[in-house]
Amino acid sequence: MQLVLTMPRLGETMDEGTILGWLVPTGTAFKRGDAILELETDKTVVEYPALGDGVLDEVMVGPGDRIAVGAPIAQVTVGNAADWADANAPAEAPATETAQPFAILTMPRLGETMEEGIIGQWLVAEGAAYARGDAILEIETDKTAAEVPALSAGRLLRILAQPGARIAVGQPIAEVDGEVEAVAVVATPAPAPEPKAAQVVAKPAPSLGDGRLRATPLARRVARQKGISLQSLTGTGRRGRIERADVDRAGASIVGAGWLDTPAGRIAYEVEGTAGRTYLLIHGFAGDRTAWAATASALRRAGHRTAIFDMPGHGDSAAEAADLAALTDAAATLAAHLPGPLVLVGHSLGAAVAVALAARLGAKIAGLVLLTPAGVGPQIGAEFVHGMAGATTLGEVGHLLRLLGPKGGALSDAVLAQMAGQMARGRLKALAGALASNEGRQRIDLIRALQALPEALPIRAVFGTEDRIVAPTDALNLPARVAVHFLPTGHMPQWDAPRDVVDLILKGASND
Repeated sequence: MQLVLTMPRLGETMDEGTILGWLVPTGTAFKRGDAILELETDKTVVEYPALGDGVLDEVMVGPGDRIAVGAPIAQVTVGNAADWADANAPAEAPATETAQPFAILTMPRLGETMEEGIIGQWLVAEGAAYARGDAILEIETDKTAAEVPALSAGRLLRILAQPGARIAVGQPIAEVDGEVEAVAVVATPAPAPEPKAAQVVAKPAPSLGDGRLRATPLARRVARQKGISLQSLTGTGRRGRIERADVDRAGASIVGAGWLDTPAGRIAYEVEGTAGRTYLLIHGFAGDRTAWAATASALRRAGHRTAIFDMPGHGDSAAEAADLAALTDAAATLAAHLPGPLVLVGHSLGAAVAVALAARLGAKIAGLVLLTPAGVGPQIGAEFVHGMAGATTLGEVGHLLRLLGPKGGALSDAVLAQMAGQMARGRLKALAGALASNEGRQRIDLIRALQALPEALPIRAVFGTEDRIVAPTDALNLPARVAVHFLPTGHMPQWDAPRDVVDLILKGASND
């Protein structure tokens, strides 16, 4: 059966809402409880769940459209129309009983499939007054964390459920002086009726292992608009909650050279240029930001902004990292300070970081350029990877760098001595193990990650026909959508053929 879905009323004071995005593609089936639409009201950002099984046939509104409650937004085919009978009905006026001294606030249903919730924290103290629309408590479910707003001005008289308590929907959680969704009078308590639709369903927070990263709805919305990963932020709110100010601080643009605090520790960076497209250049294993000096200079001469940094465990960065995820976290923190859209340019291991970062930042990424990428074939040069991780002398480093190509063996003794001092600290041993086995079998797989990226994202890969670290035949394993280029270079095409590489980078945001 077909029916027209209209803008739901998600609370007593809601008159209209803004469409942020459809979470189900047109023509796709969904199940009861699936989030199908993301909305923004004047108080929160919510995900609207399906009230029954169905198929989204046609959408009538798109992202950014501001729609009045009750206006058509989509056409759906449903199996049981009765499931949707109350989907668009205006919320009933809250019952009041002025003769009673207070009302009972009960655990709200934050979605059709919710049966119970955990009290996260009370945002209003006992005895304190609150205004209409103020967030009065946080509730956590198995899918999300949400702030519950007050439907009218009032006062929190007594808290009945403390933080950490798991409470069934409809059970008392507080006594208040003011209106609630359904008032149960203390003298004659009555169960609260289920609301017609979810009042607040906050977007699920990114997982940090336990899936309970905390952030306000406004912080999530601003972070999404700025292309900032919540996982790269540290919350300063109650119990470490990420708030709008935390996102704003992360989004403040940085220019020049300096140090930046990341989840892994402090990293060294350089950002130059204030116009044009922004290019984030990510060096490879055992390298540092100086490997990009000529490339970054050429991009700036072409009128663009460049950002280079020492990955954790490398160069001047104090941060340490034992795996790809930690490297990506650090890169995401720097990316959060850069204006989008970004073109990511990654060399070797840095290419793996670039792909992971593109998956995390989504629409903020305008293109990917992967130079001699690791993780594309079964083998990688173990002599170089584990040799550099364990090198302690100038001679060892000099010998290993010759594997990179003609320019690798042309570095001065002063540079080689500096690199030897870095390698002797043993900072890269764990990372080398995460990259490849002692026999050179690669432990990073970029193929699946590349296949999962949006089809519209331009991706270029550059291979050196004389590369002794990454086999040029690895290019045959790449998805067909990746534009592959071969240059007569070793493992460092940005050194051996700088003009050709810059030309390809400048085309990095184009499918041409």
